[in-house]
Amino acid sequence: MTGLLSRYIARRFAVAVLSVFAAAFLLVAIVDLVELLRANKRGSAGFADLIGMAMLRAPSITIKAAPFIVLLGAMTAFASLARSSELVVARASGVSAWRIIQPALIVASLLGVVSFAVYNPVASAFAARFETLEERFFERTSSRVAISGTGIWLRQTNGDGQTVIRAQRASRAVDTLWEVSAFEFDAQDRLLSRINARAAALEVGAWRLSGAHVWRFDQGDGNTDDSALQDVAGERLDTLRLETDLTVDRIQESFADPQTIGFWSLPGFISNLETSGFSSYRHRMHWHSLLTAPVVFLAMVLIGAAFSMRHARFGGLGMMALGCVISGFGFFFLSDVTNALGASGSIPVVVAAWAPPVSAVLFALGLLLHIEDG
Repeated sequence: MTGLLSRYIARRFAVAVLSVFAAAFLLVAIVDLVELLRANKRGSAGFADLIGMAMLRAPSITIKAAPFIVLLGAMTAFASLARSSELVVARASGVSAWRIIQPALIVASLLGVVSFAVYNPVASAFAARFETLEERFFERTSSRVAISGTGIWLRQTNGDGQTVIRAQRASRAVDTLWEVSAFEFDAQDRLLSRINARAAALEVGAWRLSGAHVWRFDQGDGNTDDSALQDVAGERLDTLRLETDLTVDRIQESFADPQTIGFWSLPGFISNLETSGFSSYRHRMHWHSLLTAPVVFLAMVLIGAAFSMRHARFGGLGMMALGCVISGFGFFFLSDVTNALGASGSIPVVVAAWAPPVSAVLFALGLLLHIEDG
C-alpha cells in the first residue's frame, strides 16, 4: 500500500512540475517573440525565423527559472492533495509527513540531475545557435574572443577590413599578450600582412608590439605557412603600433557566455582559460551552480511542502502561499548575491555556489519540523 501511495504522490508531483514548466516555457517563448518582432524593424527575418529564435532561447531562460518552477510544482501538488483530503487520509492511516514527501524528493533529485546533465547541454547549444541567428538577422556582433587549445584568438575591425590576433597566453587583466601572431585582412577577406611578435601591450587605441617581424603580401596571396614565410625576409622592428578598437573591458565582456557552453564542455573551457592566463571565476561559478541543481530542487520541494500541506479547513492558505513565494524569492536573492561575489573572486567559488542551496535545505527542514512536529 505504501509503495502504491509513493508512486501516486511521485506521479502527481511530476505532472505538476511538468505542467508548470510547459506553461513557463510557453510564456517565455511568447514574450521573447514579441521582443524579437520589435527588434526586427527592417524585416530581415521572417515570422517563422523569429518563432524559431524564440524557441531556441526559451530553454536557456527556463533553466534559470527551474528552481522556482519546482517550487510552484511542489506547492501545486501538495496543496491539491491537501484540498482533496488525500493527505488527511494518508496521515490518518499512519503515514508520516516525511514519508509523504519522500517520493517528491526522489523525483526532484532525478530532475536536478537531468537538468544539468541533459537539459543544460541542449539549452546551451540552442543559445549558441540563437546568437548566430541574431548576428545574421540583426547584425549584432558576437563574441570577439575565442579560447582553444592553440591559444587565445581575438578579432578586431581595422578600417574596411579586420585583424585576427592569436596569442599563446595573456595577462589576467588581458592588457598584455605573449607569443603573438596577427593577420590583417581587407574587406574581401584577402590577407594583407602577417605579424609575429614576442609580446603585445594594449594601449589606448592600439596594440604596442615588441620584437615584431612583419610580412607583407600581394592581394590574393594566401600562403601563410611558416615554411613559406622562411623564404621571405620580411621586416624586423623593435616596436610596432597596431591600431585597435578594443579595450580591456570590451575584451573581457567578449568571452563566451557560460550559458552558451554545455555542462560537459565547461571543464575543458575552464582549463583553457586558466592555461591562457584568464580568470575563470565566472565560468567555474556557473558550473558549480549547475551542479547544485539536485540540492536546490530538494530545498524547493521541502519549502513547497512546508507551506502547502496544511489542510484547507484550517484556513490561511493564501498567506501560506505568499510565504512560500517570498521564501523562494529570498533564496533567489541570496543566490544572486553569492553568485556575484563568487564570479568576482571575492569569496571561494565552492562556498558561493553551495552555501545558498544548503542553507535553503536547512531552513526548509527546520520549518517543516516546526509545522509538523511543533
